[in-house]
Amino acid sequence: MSSSPDSSATRVDASSDNDVPNIEALFLIKFDKKVGYTIAWKRTATDIALDNAVEYKSLPSGLHSVQSDLVYFTHEGYAGLSAFAKGAASAEERHAHFVSVGVLVKKEGKSGRLGRAWLLAGRLEKMAAALADDAETVTPLEEFWQAQMEASDSRESRGHSRARAMSTVSAAMKDEESLPEYHPALSILRYLDVFGPLVFRLQQAALLRKRILFVGIPPVRTACEFVYNLSVLSSISPRDTEHLIPGIEDLLRLPSLFSVGVHDIPYLEDLRNPKHGGHTPGTEPIEGWAACTTDDIIVTKTQLYDIVVELPPTYDAPPQERRWPRIRTSDGSLIQASQRDVARYKLLHKELFKHRNRSQASPEAYMDDENDDAAPLLSRDEVDTQRAADDFNEAYDDTVVEPMTWSRLAYSGYMWWASAGETDAYTTAERDSDRELIGDLAEYSQSVETAIIAYFHRQSSLLVRSLSQCIERDDDDDDDGDALIIDRDDLSRMGLDTWSEADRAFIQEFGSLYFGRTVGVKGSEVDCCGLRVPVF
Repeated sequence: MSSSPDSSATRVDASSDNDVPNIEALFLIKFDKKVGYTIAWKRTATDIALDNAVEYKSLPSGLHSVQSDLVYFTHEGYAGLSAFAKGAASAEERHAHFVSVGVLVKKEGKSGRLGRAWLLAGRLEKMAAALADDAETVTPLEEFWQAQMEASDSRESRGHSRARAMSTVSAAMKDEESLPEYHPALSILRYLDVFGPLVFRLQQAALLRKRILFVGIPPVRTACEFVYNLSVLSSISPRDTEHLIPGIEDLLRLPSLFSVGVHDIPYLEDLRNPKHGGHTPGTEPIEGWAACTTDDIIVTKTQLYDIVVELPPTYDAPPQERRWPRIRTSDGSLIQASQRDVARYKLLHKELFKHRNRSQASPEAYMDDENDDAAPLLSRDEVDTQRAADDFNEAYDDTVVEPMTWSRLAYSGYMWWASAGETDAYTTAERDSDRELIGDLAEYSQSVETAIIAYFHRQSSLLVRSLSQCIERDDDDDDDGDALIIDRDDLSRMGLDTWSEADRAFIQEFGSLYFGRTVGVKGSEVDCCGLRVPVF
């Protein structure tokens, strides 16, 4: 299987500075000690209601605790981005000015996640920093707005198309190029480091189009980018729709709400009950979404979400001080990574470790210092494997990994005894399959993010096509029942853990959602010294 990016599936909002979007609204939010957050200045190109909305979206709870931040959000069908900055002030003003400069841009169709708003991030940051130090002037805003309106008119006069919301990375970049500054996909490596093997459980929840809420503390930029990452990684290639039931076009990607707060609760309620006719402008009936918040009160309203992802304050700490996030269902049940998730994350972690370190390592780093001078050099791969394993073990948290089941331990012991201590061929086949799916990520010089996206899309495609093959096989058998029965080998080929109850539940829900079929999973047993050991 090819490890190169798939141009039909590997999609992010990747554009050049020449594709800066038209700004539909520009505004300045200030904190006033008497009235709270207010819109101190605003301009709109169309009739967009900003009051009592963008103030809170631009300044999530707790943002005063950081010096600066970037906040992504949505408002009335638009994509929003604001830059927050804190400037020095008098004691009467609580020793700080809090300002936020924000914009709204069109999402440009159902495919647009951010409307390329990130292309404006650097300019917004500079204006916010300047206005935080001199809150009385609005000249930079006036000049920026005027320049944007002139640029918009110029683009329209040239017939510039604004219909492009998403473009393939492979079309926008060459392999040796990297994503532009501020692109949210640049945080994908960090995303993988933070979640470890839990990235695969998040992927499953996103593929089932659950309502996924990330909860943490400021700064919120990283959490917003994680929302974007999850949506991109869990997208399904249009090429795979031929295998799915008709009418599932809206399920091809997970909508991103980005930062939400207490004032968005009515909107989240509307999304929960779209058929009842929501009162919030821009409400659309959607299966699920990904969002982030700093408001713990939303977590207490469990009817608003399906999955909550608790980002620990230490997620940005060194490995030895870090713990993986906690992922729970709305009823409080802990979601854990499977044993196979851990094994394939180790393979992924090794490739990314090699990518990060290959240009830094000196030849001496690959010497075996414990042996004499005549000992052969350790291979680069052996050294990288050991170092990657050590790095992984420093951050390992067994509380978020499914424990080894008794039946799996018994089966593993039986296979070891039956094969005279040789490696289980079944496990080896799974590892080889997982390794092939990853490909050679370390070979990508700068666009490793593109390769990671392609890897996750290959996983989703494998799942879709494998289940489709099972259905075709079942149809060929002329089975009159609607239920599709799959076995251990089928689960293994799909990249799932044959011992994990969560994986079996996942494929059942996946089959119902995308194929309209009831899926049953058939177990099996082996005879170990007269004892029947279930192979599940």
